[in-house]
Amino acid sequence: MDTLSRDELNELAASYGVGLPDAQAETVRDLVNDFLAPLDAIEEVQTPADRSEETGERSWRRPDPGADPCGAVVHRCDVPPAGDGPLSEMTVGVKDIMSVAGVPMECGSDVMRGFVSGRDATVVERMREAGARVTATLACDEFAGSARGTTGSGGPVRNPHDLERTASGSSGGSAVAVADGTVDAALGSDTGGSIRMPAAVCGVVGLKPTHGLVPLAGVAENTYTQDHVGPLATSVADCAQVLSAIAGKTPDDPGSMVAAGRDTYRVGGYVEAAADPPAAADITLAVVEEGMAKGVRDEVVDRTASALDLLRDAGVTVERVSIPEYHQTPVVKNLLSLSELAAHWRAGGAPYRRGGVVDPGYQDALQTRTRANPDRLGAFYRSKLLAGAQLLERGGRRYTRAQAAREVVREAFETALDGVDALVAPTMPDIAPRIKDVADPGFDWSLNTRPADVTRQPAMSLPVGRVEGMPVGLHLQTGAFEEASLLGVAARVEATLD
Repeated sequence: MDTLSRDELNELAASYGVGLPDAQAETVRDLVNDFLAPLDAIEEVQTPADRSEETGERSWRRPDPGADPCGAVVHRCDVPPAGDGPLSEMTVGVKDIMSVAGVPMECGSDVMRGFVSGRDATVVERMREAGARVTATLACDEFAGSARGTTGSGGPVRNPHDLERTASGSSGGSAVAVADGTVDAALGSDTGGSIRMPAAVCGVVGLKPTHGLVPLAGVAENTYTQDHVGPLATSVADCAQVLSAIAGKTPDDPGSMVAAGRDTYRVGGYVEAAADPPAAADITLAVVEEGMAKGVRDEVVDRTASALDLLRDAGVTVERVSIPEYHQTPVVKNLLSLSELAAHWRAGGAPYRRGGVVDPGYQDALQTRTRANPDRLGAFYRSKLLAGAQLLERGGRRYTRAQAAREVVREAFETALDGVDALVAPTMPDIAPRIKDVADPGFDWSLNTRPADVTRQPAMSLPVGRVEGMPVGLHLQTGAFEEASLLGVAARVEATLD
């Protein structure tokens, strides 16, 4: 490690607000360099990522021109299963922020174009061990940082129901690939609704699990306290099968170990719950008034109300509930996300808070490529990054306040869930906007999906019909680690509305 000069140390001290008095300058410089000198030895210390991994026969290629009109597929690949299990005979795709050994992982960004990971993400390992064949990596917004479906380096991800409309984001490619039959199921990630929004506008099922239930090892970081990975499929049953394969703790992701230590932690029972759902008469749903009010298109409200009428006719109890804290979630979520994003980039991709879950090859690539090619970042993502940088420059008080406020919001949702099986709202306030309108669609994209990322509770979107020929989703949210109950309720709703 290079030694620091007096001027470099002055600049470093100033950037951290600690200064460097002249009387201490020489002593501090020598001590700093003494601290740093032995640390290069870490390169000789073995880590799990240094161990060789047998990947077997794998291949990949770019999709053929014209074969993917929606722009959903980044790479066609053939990564065979590593075992037999409940996902045997299933083809799966993964969002382009999840590492598949030997296949490029480009995170929807020109900055990472051509990067190839040497290891499978934990979720990829688990799906392959359960019998799945990975056949595609799927398009996303740049570094999974937008709901628009238009900020990825490959261009917009188009909605299969109307190619002039967006598939939303950031997991747009995952939703499209399921909707058009490219894969049987896919994985997406969700920080503000990025699984559930594309699922809703593309007419498929999308599930965001409880934070920490599904390990993030090998998944590019976005915001370390709100990142989630979950399945998209054409049915609740298939979502349950995939979740069953990928859920559960691992030492590779300390966050999953922390989650497993909570009193409410539960894992498993998903397939059984979806296969044997409760009777309609045993289900109580609570419609969140704030999720059906101002900002939600009248026709979407009507479509949701019609679905609820059908459920009520089948025997489901439908109540109404108000959560005034609902409208506090934008400022809480954005303060947390922007600050954490900037902190991650300032650290050169080091996963300080998530633990050792980032592939060191990806971390090195991110750091060297962004510094060598800073002009390759898109304007939208760059703007988010710099907004977060400004928050960090102003100190951490607002971030700390947002962390505390998140607990107030979570408690409000827990109170609203008392005595009911799930909270209900439209997944999206409107149908998918036209691509030309995504910068200003006239509604808040994540009005009804954002709260579950702030509370970090499980939530999912189910198709419930159409408005102007475009799919509309119903959003269900429940308590932490209650995925089995959620899937059971969703299966009954799905069967009733089929």
